[in-house]
Amino acid sequence: MSAPETRVGRATWTLLRAARIHTLDGPPVEALVLFGDRVVAAGKASDLVDRFPVDRRIELDGVVVPGLNDAHAHPTMTAENLLHVNCSPEVATGEARLVELLREAAAQLGPGEWVLGSRYDHSKTTDGRVVDREFLDMAVPDHPALLTHVASHWGVLNSAGLAAAGLTRDSMDPPGGALGRDGAGELNGVVYEQALFDISYPSLARGQTTVPASDLDARLRGLARAQRMFHAAGLTSMTDALCGPEDVRLLAEARRRDALTLRISMLVAFPHYDRIADLGLQSGFGDDRLRLLGVKAFVDGACAGGNCLVDEPFEGTDDHGMQTMSTPDLEALVARVAGDGVVLAVHANGDRAIRMLLTAHEKARAAGAPRRRHRIEHCSLVDQDIVQRIRQLDLVAVPFGSYARFHGDKLVGYFGHERLERMFAHRTLLDAGVHVAGSSDYPCGPYEPLAAITSCVERRAADGTGIGLGQRISVERAFDLYTRGAAFASGEEDIKGTLQPGMLADFVELGADPFHSPAEQIADIPVRSTWLGGDCVFSQP
Repeated sequence: MSAPETRVGRATWTLLRAARIHTLDGPPVEALVLFGDRVVAAGKASDLVDRFPVDRRIELDGVVVPGLNDAHAHPTMTAENLLHVNCSPEVATGEARLVELLREAAAQLGPGEWVLGSRYDHSKTTDGRVVDREFLDMAVPDHPALLTHVASHWGVLNSAGLAAAGLTRDSMDPPGGALGRDGAGELNGVVYEQALFDISYPSLARGQTTVPASDLDARLRGLARAQRMFHAAGLTSMTDALCGPEDVRLLAEARRRDALTLRISMLVAFPHYDRIADLGLQSGFGDDRLRLLGVKAFVDGACAGGNCLVDEPFEGTDDHGMQTMSTPDLEALVARVAGDGVVLAVHANGDRAIRMLLTAHEKARAAGAPRRRHRIEHCSLVDQDIVQRIRQLDLVAVPFGSYARFHGDKLVGYFGHERLERMFAHRTLLDAGVHVAGSSDYPCGPYEPLAAITSCVERRAADGTGIGLGQRISVERAFDLYTRGAAFASGEEDIKGTLQPGMLADFVELGADPFHSPAEQIADIPVRSTWLGGDCVFSQP
């Protein structure tokens, strides 16, 4: 292609050279030419130097791939969580350590301040036993406390936390939520779905949350830490899949301060859609660093939390899970948002929940809703009927990438091996021609996309147990989920997903070639550096 006119002082001609560059748009190449933040050409370094007025060079020893893109995660939630207690199983390695972490946090707080712990996983930290208010009363007797499960769809309060939330034995379950009780009918401290959201999720709460949010400056510090984590894993883009007004404010302020180093597409929580509609905002509003993607809603609970809505009950029970939005409300929301031409992304894990969502879309389409790139978030449990209906509606599926590897041990107990052949059904969906994107749902699952690629290729839990082996896909297909697939899901395939000419110069330098490495080793390939628009945002020490 011919060289565009040089704009002195505004952009730089850069030659990027590496051991190997996978553009994902043809065979590997030796070098790229960048003009400003875009790729201009690919090929041999000597040829490119002859063709373009290069005035900057980047020499990398590793293997370069396009920037990795998480189609569904929670960076603003992570910014808040990083200000509190990390109770993930990697840190809370057992019950005693969990107590120690909570008490250490309480010792740093003033009277009445909340102890907040996140990413608690009962299957790994407390041997499958869900802690209750008595446990938290013992651990934290003098402060209100909330311990949120890794799936982020339920949590546990101590007695002081229940009192602060105004919850008593006589309290009723909120619509779309539930309060856990013991055999005598007393609250055991566990709060599910909307009951949890009203306490600590401003984006979904029906009023003021019980737990006070951190101030903006603190959240900006948390966001900076979160971005460093994500860049160190090779991530350059991410969809924030649950934004309330304060989350939008956080991201906008980071953008204003030139402190937003991730490219973020926002899904605004459905209770705030009136604001979007009143302003006449449409999907795509913003720029290539921060933009509105659409609206996020929910049908059911979490598959890793054991409360998604399923046709067949969970193994050994008569429990079919939770429906968190009534069918009439779901159909009204789909009709309104889809009818307005705004992208709608709906959390639907279980097969029963997905069918409800598909019926709502079919009714909206029949009523004249325009075709848009609507999404099914998680889309965890499918069958052939569901897959064909997704394909007919041209919906995008956004399944978990790493859940087989990370949550596999508990999934067998919830779903059994037969249903696991239909869960996170990347192969079935792709073979049917459905557009599929890779996602972590972090903090609900690991954020590292290389680990997710290993999970998609191997489909084995940490202990080696097969988790739906019929859904294994190739390394190439798995990589595509986190590049072109995720770009398509956010409507950005014209600027992201490959390193072909015209695309954003977002790329990652790896310590080994993932396309020539054993699948089990891809998760451990080091990320040497991460680049956004030709600028380095992470470099391995």
